[in-house]
Amino acid sequence: MKRFLELFVKPKGWIWLVIAINFGGVIYGWFYYEYQLLSSPTYLWIFIADCPNSTLFVAISLILIAKNSKNDALSFFASCNALKYGIWTCFVILLYSHYFLSPERRLLYSCMFISHALLSLEAIPLAYTVKFERRFVITLFWLLLNDFMDYVVGTHPYMPLEKIELVAGFTVFLSFLSFISCYLISYHR
Repeated sequence: MKRFLELFVKPKGWIWLVIAINFGGVIYGWFYYEYQLLSSPTYLWIFIADCPNSTLFVAISLILIAKNSKNDALSFFASCNALKYGIWTCFVILLYSHYFLSPERRLLYSCMFISHALLSLEAIPLAYTVKFERRFVITLFWLLLNDFMDYVVGTHPYMPLEKIELVAGFTVFLSFLSFISCYLISYHR
C-alpha cells in the first residue's frame, strides 16, 4: 500500500492516475455499448465502440510515455481519436439534449459529457509529445473510414435519428478538424 501511495506523490505518478481513470472509462464504455456490440457481427465491433477505443489508445500511449517507450504514431492516432470523439459526444448530447438530458437520464449523460470533454482535452498534451511524420496521414484515413462505417454502413451509436445528416456532416468535419489540430499542435511543439 505504501508503494501505491508513493506512486501518486511523485510528479510522474499522476500519469498513472490518468491511465487508471482512462482504463475505467474503457471498461465502462465497452459495457455501455454492450447491447449494440452483441447485436452486431464481431468484425464491426472496432467501428462501434469509438469512444472507449479512443480512450484505450490514449491509455496505451500514456503507458508507453511513462515507460520512456513513446510511440509517436500511436500517440498521434490516439490524440486525433480522443479529440474527435470527445467533442463528438459532447455535441451529440447537446444536440439531442431533450433525450440525453431528460430527467431520467440527466445524471448519466451529464457525467458522460464531462468525461468526454476531458477526453478531448487529453488530446492536446498528448499531441504535443509527437514529432509528426507524413506517414501519420493514415490516421485521417482511419477517421474517415470510421465515418463511412458509422453513417453509410450504420455502426453509429444508438441515438435519436432526427438530424442524423447534421450529425454525419459534423462527424466528417471533426475528422478533418481533429487531424489538422493535432498536426498543428505536434508541428509547433
